[in-house]
Amino acid sequence: MKRRIDLALIVAAMLFSTGCVQQIPIQTQFNNAEHEFANKPGKATISGQAFMRRNDGVVVYAAGSPVYLTPQTSYTMEAFNRSASATGPVVFTNPDARLKDYTRVTQANGEGRFTFAGVPDGPFIVATTVHWMAGDMRQGGDLTKLFVVTHGQGHDIIMTR
Repeated sequence: MKRRIDLALIVAAMLFSTGCVQQIPIQTQFNNAEHEFANKPGKATISGQAFMRRNDGVVVYAAGSPVYLTPQTSYTMEAFNRSASATGPVVFTNPDARLKDYTRVTQANGEGRFTFAGVPDGPFIVATTVHWMAGDMRQGGDLTKLFVVTHGQGHDIIMTR
C-alpha cells in the first residue's frame, strides 16, 4: 500500500513539474445570440500593455504575441473559470469553432502594447501570453483581464501578474 501511494505521488509530481496539459470539456452550449453584440459597430477604443516581471526584476513584454478580444458570455466565462482554476496548461476537448467569428485578434508591439478600435458596449475578455526561456525551461504564461465597455468609453488595460 505504501509503495502504491509513493508511486502516485511521484507520478503526480512528474506531471506537475513537466506542465502536463489538462484536457477539459466545456459543458456550456455555444449560443450565437449571446455573442452577437461583439460584432456590432462601436465607439470604444481598448488599448493596453501586457508584461511580466521575472524573478531577477527584468520586465518581459508580450512583444509580438497575439492579443485576443472575446465577448464575455456563459460559454467563454466557463472556459475562463475552468482555465483559471486549473493547475497547469489546459486544452479544451470540444471547443466551438464559431467563437472565432466573435473574437478580434491583434498583435502586441515591441513594448507589449495593443489596441482594438470600434469596440461596442458590452462585457469582454482580453487575453495574451508572455513567455521567455530560463535555460531549457519555458517561463511566463497567460494574461487575462475582464472588463465592460459602457457608453462607448474606452479602456487602458495593464495586463500583468
